[in-house]
Amino acid sequence: MQDIKNLKINMEQKILESSKVVIVPHNNIDFDAIGSAIGLSLITKKLKKASCIVVNDPIYKIDHGVQLIIEEAKKEFSIINREKYLEQAVSDELFILTDVNKSYLISLEDKLPNNENVIIIDHHATDDNTVDSSIKYIDTSVSSASEIVTKILCMSKIKIQQEIANYLLAGIYLDTNKLSKNASSETMRIVAKLMECGANLNTVTDFFTEDFISDRRVQELVNRAKMINLSIAIVSADEEEEYTREELAKAADYLLKYKVDASFAIGNIDDHIVSISARSKERVDVGQVMQQLEGGGNQYSGATKLKDCTVEEATKRLKKVIKPSCYINS
Repeated sequence: MQDIKNLKINMEQKILESSKVVIVPHNNIDFDAIGSAIGLSLITKKLKKASCIVVNDPIYKIDHGVQLIIEEAKKEFSIINREKYLEQAVSDELFILTDVNKSYLISLEDKLPNNENVIIIDHHATDDNTVDSSIKYIDTSVSSASEIVTKILCMSKIKIQQEIANYLLAGIYLDTNKLSKNASSETMRIVAKLMECGANLNTVTDFFTEDFISDRRVQELVNRAKMINLSIAIVSADEEEEYTREELAKAADYLLKYKVDASFAIGNIDDHIVSISARSKERVDVGQVMQQLEGGGNQYSGATKLKDCTVEEATKRLKKVIKPSCYINS
């Protein structure tokens, strides 16, 4: 681990020494992952180094607002899938993982080089699956990867165009539940910086405009919520239905509007794969809960994927690991 000033210096040096930079956000890409990835692409551009962002999710699984950002950003930056990357891969590449540190959450897990050519920028807790890297900046107290990348851009005195400021603000907006949680005074300072660069909350809010059908599906999930002991809400989706990871996350976020300390949404996201999205106000460390179920996260947000598991089985496993010790300072 290192401080952000050393991260900036070491990252710039590694970028300049590399033949190309490969920016890798997590699978099931969201606003924070794409916003921070584009911000990193801006850094490589200013250093006159070629780069690409690898997004390998099927388009139908990508949130509509994230799709809009990707299509806009493609006009200036290279955003490609895994297959295209493999066609143009070169030696001496530098990999920068953003908004992720676990190997199983990225599409290029099997292509990562030795740790000298991997940089990690993230705000999720580490575990045994964390990628080996000589340069990493992982701070679970920070709202988002977009906040970290914006700090680096400001420290580097790189001009942030209005569009990119909007993308970065969308990343912060997502991971703070619209600035309602895990938004420190430093987070708000960074938000102010982005707005000075032209970021517009109305534009960012438009990225989050709900698709009617998807919104109804999220509301149906919320309606299935049940309270368990310790003021925790759990949604267990219908076994016959399949949801996107984003729909489950939105359901968990929505439940925080009520008098709950934490919320969990559980549902099928693919054949034989169940996902759990976890959210907390501040009293429950949901990242710790998810770590016990092969996932991860931080105090406010976490997730996991369970293979060859039913929604009912996943719900039972979750309930077994939710204990009073999950409460911070309990």
